[in-house]
Amino acid sequence: MSQFCPLCGKSKSEKALFCSDCKNKIENEYEVDVPEEKESAEIIVDKQVDIEPELIDDKIDIKENDEDLASEISQVSIKPQRNKRNVFVWLLILGILLVVGFFYYGQVVRKANLDRSQWDTALKENTVNGYLTYMQAFPKGKYYSLAEENLMKLKGNEAEVWVGLQKSDNTAELRDFLTQYPQSPYNSLVKKRLDSLTWVATLNDNTAESYSKYMVMSQSGEFSGDYFGDAQERYDMLFQSYPVTQTDLDSVKLTVEGFFTALSALNASEMSKYLGSTVFQFFKSGGGQREKIVGDLIISGARTQAPTVKFLPNMNAVAYEKTMIEHYKVNVPVQKSFVDNGQTKTVSGYIVHMELDRNFQIITITESKPTPDAV
Repeated sequence: MSQFCPLCGKSKSEKALFCSDCKNKIENEYEVDVPEEKESAEIIVDKQVDIEPELIDDKIDIKENDEDLASEISQVSIKPQRNKRNVFVWLLILGILLVVGFFYYGQVVRKANLDRSQWDTALKENTVNGYLTYMQAFPKGKYYSLAEENLMKLKGNEAEVWVGLQKSDNTAELRDFLTQYPQSPYNSLVKKRLDSLTWVATLNDNTAESYSKYMVMSQSGEFSGDYFGDAQERYDMLFQSYPVTQTDLDSVKLTVEGFFTALSALNASEMSKYLGSTVFQFFKSGGGQREKIVGDLIISGARTQAPTVKFLPNMNAVAYEKTMIEHYKVNVPVQKSFVDNGQTKTVSGYIVHMELDRNFQIITITESKPTPDAV
């Protein structure tokens, strides 16, 4: 057995593995217990380290042909570094858990939240289109069966609802039907009914503004616009396009209001004040001298015990235009009130057309009646 230390070459005892200096260095720096004798030579590593001979000391020189040295070093047992390996394993496990958690959230939790949100929206709308949208977005959704069931109920209720709407005068109900059943086969009929009711309301208002609003609603597609042409014509009649002179407007209104008051009362003397000496057109009776026209009206009224028709002009909607010969073409919306079978009825939508001479006396008077087929 060599008496020299295999690490530094110094002398050592025959049974010792290393000299005392190298033994102390190994035990102190690498925390390895070096046995005193060769027979018990097993290095016990308290802390997991790797010992490579070339890193112990730059001065170590191991001879390849030293069989004793190789035999003695081979008896050193070093435990593997488990700490680093354990950290790596835990990091790997943590990464896998994060990936699995993210996938679970994306595929399960987030999808479930979107499913619920879309279903809440469909319930709130409660329309065929709303339920169809949900079913298309979530073909395997939690509420798919309920959506299908609600959709079928709505489709089944359409005919029943429409039967009730045919006699309804409530335009809000008709609009609600269009919103609730956007794909209903009854929509064209609903829009026609809505058109008719809107036109009646427009005639009742009988102003340039109301006719303009009807045309705008028609153009936006809210209804079919069957009365668009009438609305345009009436708008042109009542729209004050001519520059207004307040003095002229006051004189026009004085004649219009005074004449209709006298006509409603069949007051001959008052009517004569507002009619020209010659009237070229008086409603449907043609023209003639003022005295003749007034006399015919009195005779007609005498055949009944009391006047049956009253004329109610809308003085705030009077429109006029002054001509080159200083005549005034006047349009005024009028309601007529009359007694029918003991009941008083009022009909709106009349527009009376007058021409006044320069003295603001009536020389022609005609009227446009409301659309006869309006419901």
